[in-house]
Amino acid sequence: MNVLSSLNPATGDVLGEVVVTHTDKIQDSVDRARDAQLGWSALGLRGRADLLGQVAAIFSEREQTHARLMTQEQGKPLKESRAEAHGLGARLEEEITEIVDALQPDILEHGGNRSTIYHDPLGVVGAITPWNFPMSMPNWMVLPSLMAGNTVVLKPSEETPLCGQAYADVLNEVLPKDVLIVVHGADDQGKALVHSDVDMIAFTGSREVGKHIMREASGTLKRVVLELGGKDPMIVLEDADVESAAKFAALNSFRNCG
Repeated sequence: MNVLSSLNPATGDVLGEVVVTHTDKIQDSVDRARDAQLGWSALGLRGRADLLGQVAAIFSEREQTHARLMTQEQGKPLKESRAEAHGLGARLEEEITEIVDALQPDILEHGGNRSTIYHDPLGVVGAITPWNFPMSMPNWMVLPSLMAGNTVVLKPSEETPLCGQAYADVLNEVLPKDVLIVVHGADDQGKALVHSDVDMIAFTGSREVGKHIMREASGTLKRVVLELGGKDPMIVLEDADVESAAKFAALNSFRNCG
């Protein structure tokens, strides 16, 4: 059995281990998620909202535990980890309300014609998340996908597998079986998930990996949501407050461990 060890970046100590998902088993996970999708979609938007709303209290209850885990595994200051952990529980009901509003049917009227656009689920979403916000990033991908009636196969960063698993564990306390499945690993597992027959890939990471995902997805017309990294130049105009600009540059270049 192949395992992935999670290390504390400050001390090098092993925090824990997760079992690496064999690449041959990735499609099996997608198949299980697809089998669960019809029942999940049948709950309806309101039913899914009511069920997912239950996890807000669980996130709030485990706020300090999650904050310590994020600092130990990812390395960010505890103050920032506490803010991230707090937001999971404190903002969840607001986020669900926003998603419910966004998924309402759109009415279009033109020239005496009236059309209604319904937002139907795609099916199975493959979510590949980074290490920098190890619990918020999964939430930003998983929650909207689930609310829309999709099921999700989540591959958290190999740098922060325990945080990704902890996030999924909370949701899986209330979700039906196989609505949210976690697979662990590194590049090979990510490639296998992209190559599988998921209906959409959501990815945050490097431009080079994003290009590969877009090329792979184009062959089967998979939907993609890509948030790709990179450093941008900062232009400071002649009449700017130089001290404020310098503070802004330092904060946004080096916060969250860079």
